[in-house]
Amino acid sequence: MSLKPRRFLESIFSNWPAKIISLAAAALLFLFYRVNTMDERFFSVPLRVDPPAALAISKPYPKSARVTLRGKEEAIFTVIEEDIEVYADFGRFQSEGQYRIPVRVARQGTSLNIEPLDIRVEPAEISITLEQRIEKTVALEPVISGTPPHGYDLVQYTIVPDSAQISGPRSIVNTVEAVELEEIDLDERTEDFTEQVEILKENALIQYPRERTVVFRGIVREAVIIKTFEDVDIISIDLSLDLRLAEPLPKGSIRIQGNQRAIEALLPGQLRLVIDFGEIEKPGPETLYPQPDIPAVFVVLKFEPQELDLTFILARMEEEQE
Repeated sequence: MSLKPRRFLESIFSNWPAKIISLAAAALLFLFYRVNTMDERFFSVPLRVDPPAALAISKPYPKSARVTLRGKEEAIFTVIEEDIEVYADFGRFQSEGQYRIPVRVARQGTSLNIEPLDIRVEPAEISITLEQRIEKTVALEPVISGTPPHGYDLVQYTIVPDSAQISGPRSIVNTVEAVELEEIDLDERTEDFTEQVEILKENALIQYPRERTVVFRGIVREAVIIKTFEDVDIISIDLSLDLRLAEPLPKGSIRIQGNQRAIEALLPGQLRLVIDFGEIEKPGPETLYPQPDIPAVFVVLKFEPQELDLTFILARMEEEQE
């Protein structure tokens, strides 16, 4: 080996610890410069947690993660939230218990072509409690609000289907007896109606049926009420001109059933009790039977009196007494 190459090699390896330190310092300075010239961007993405099929998560856990992107400004702002997938896979665990694993990040879409790109995620790890998964059929219950206009009632309703199968952790599913539907408003309802109603998913730890809605059918009818009318007139018909009653007729009462609005619209005199005197031919005591006289749209449930003991006298005797 010639003298010059030997001196060159000796100059390279002489005082090598100091040279290594200098190179390391230069590399650190370069990295520090790169870090300080990189921009940051923050956003939140859904945190996907995958439990094993036979187990279910039984306690609340974070549903989203905060993602920090570090890189060149013009690059990191081209990344959309769907390009970063954050997940924790608990599929390898096969028994009940509490487990903690790191949260992982998968790059996709535009983020695959960006370098340098530093991705940090919070939380960096996640802890969940796994419990046996069970299934159960529960009733579906409507939540009814408001009332139909005055004089109308919801008299009947049906839900199709009227039950649903849910699944989830044993300790939670065992406490569920029914699942509510979204609110059904009865205001302004005067006719039968049919509508799609969503199933409320109130507990994020429970899996609900794939069908999100049920069919609700409501039957609305005019409200039917029962009302008793007092001081109803008792009138007579076909009384002979030769006869008179010894005492004035009393008042009666009628109990009827019918549409609320129709009953409330009744006028005085539309309800009465009628006695037919057509067969009374001579004076003396008689037992007669009043009959209700009301509009045909109503049903008579009860009326009083149902019989009357009356005394008839000759009309001329009444005139002589006067």
